[in-house]
Amino acid sequence: MASKTGLNAEIRDLYRLPPEEFTAVRNALASRLGKDKRKDDAAEVKALPKPTPSAWAVNALFERQEQKMDALIAAGKRARAAQREAVAGRGAESLREAIRLARGLADELRWDAAQILAERGRPPSRDLVERIAANLQAIAFSPAAAEQVSRGWLDRDLDPPGFEVLAGLQLAGSPVVDLASRRPPPEPRREEKKAKAKEKEEERAPAPRKKKVLPMPRPPRRDEAREKAREAEEARRREAAEQARREKEAELHRRRIAVAEEKVEHARSEADPLREEAERLESEAAEARRTAERAEQAAAKAREKADRAAERLARAGEELRQVRSAEPVS
Repeated sequence: MASKTGLNAEIRDLYRLPPEEFTAVRNALASRLGKDKRKDDAAEVKALPKPTPSAWAVNALFERQEQKMDALIAAGKRARAAQREAVAGRGAESLREAIRLARGLADELRWDAAQILAERGRPPSRDLVERIAANLQAIAFSPAAAEQVSRGWLDRDLDPPGFEVLAGLQLAGSPVVDLASRRPPPEPRREEKKAKAKEKEEERAPAPRKKKVLPMPRPPRRDEAREKAREAEEARRREAAEQARREKEAELHRRRIAVAEEKVEHARSEADPLREEAERLESEAAEARRTAERAEQAAAKAREKADRAAERLARAGEELRQVRSAEPVS
């Protein structure tokens, strides 16, 4: 009897099969488990849903682009770890590098998935590619996708990383303002010194009346570096929030499309066997009609032969009566 680990491997391989083979192989696996008296496992397998096209494309990446997928997962883990350091003011550059790497890998992988779908004769739509990209982003950055990452397959599209995750990564990955640069700059004293020097010169110069020159007023203190840093940080926060909002709206739109496509796919999966059965029955009916037509033709020919035989019998009987009536009386 196969172990649970062996069953998990079979389920993983099932989700990497071409979609059109999924239902038949799943049902065969469930039937085999039932015969092995593993009713719980058989029920679990029988309930497995067919993957959406975008989820299947990611499953194909797990199989065909294993190294890139491992690198994407590792970059996502590094980004989440570096995020905690960056929030404390350390390791911001490491976080930015991890985010750049993860996003670059996700971008490469989504086009790898598009190529895989195109090879199967189904060039993907833009929405489908975007859903694949959202799945890859969730695999990299969302802790909620840990189960799917560990098992190596998807049966549905993943929820995108939450607003907190995306905003936190973007803000934590922004350039960190050096605390030393936030100290007030030295007060300008050049003008004050000039004013005092001029006052002394005028005091030494002969004049009918001594004119006292007051020092220039000290310019108001302005912490420009602090103000600029605060404004830049607020701008980054607004931009991150707006970007997260747009991505959330786009993801909701993509998910609505995905649900609609899944319903279409489900309806198609139910309609195809019925269509095949109808075609088979129509073919059998047509053959039965041809057989009936041949039988009718044979029956008609038999009736014609029977009629001709009856005519011959009648003539022969008439001839016999004539012969008997002409027989001489002894």
